[in-house]
Amino acid sequence: MTLLAFVLAYLLGSVPFGLLFARAVGVDLLRCGSGNIGTTNAFRCAGPVVGTLTLVFDVLKGLAGVFLLAPLVHAPWALYATGLLIILGHTKSAFLRFRGGKAIATSFGVLLYLNPWAILLAAAAFAAVVARTRTVSLGSITAGVVYPLLTPFFRHDPLFILLSYALGAYAIWLHRENIRRLLAGEEPKFTFGPRRDRPLR
Repeated sequence: MTLLAFVLAYLLGSVPFGLLFARAVGVDLLRCGSGNIGTTNAFRCAGPVVGTLTLVFDVLKGLAGVFLLAPLVHAPWALYATGLLIILGHTKSAFLRFRGGKAIATSFGVLLYLNPWAILLAAAAFAAVVARTRTVSLGSITAGVVYPLLTPFFRHDPLFILLSYALGAYAIWLHRENIRRLLAGEEPKFTFGPRRDRPLR
């Protein structure tokens, strides 16, 4: 049953909701804006309705996925692995030749189940940074730093703490191109779009 949970977790995480919603209105996220299937690019390329749907379903993919698959696993490590596989599926989708998003919304959903207080505080830090700078990537990187630092205050399982640091590092690594643009002063500010004429970057 644990192996089944792992397979289902990865496949569920692989469902590219943003891409599907955008295509329903005639937009290919893979060929627009940053080429990413996540919330920010959905807002920029397909507008606020598609962007909001992408955010909600990517969060639910993580939260509902862990909730529904939890009965199939019987050890804490297996539950943690289930959540990580949902996140991995989102970032390396089996349906997109292992392309995907940058893990922020889906990670938020997974961690709402596994470590709610720490991720809610990290989300508050994300919101504060984005409100101040209008730069979503900077907020995401901030959350990737803040979340693992907060985790030991709420969870005392050494394995979970280690995985939290790994997850934070993975989120930051996925934003490496954003970091390069931030350092160069070239990172775009958040806009609601739609901007279908934006070049890939």
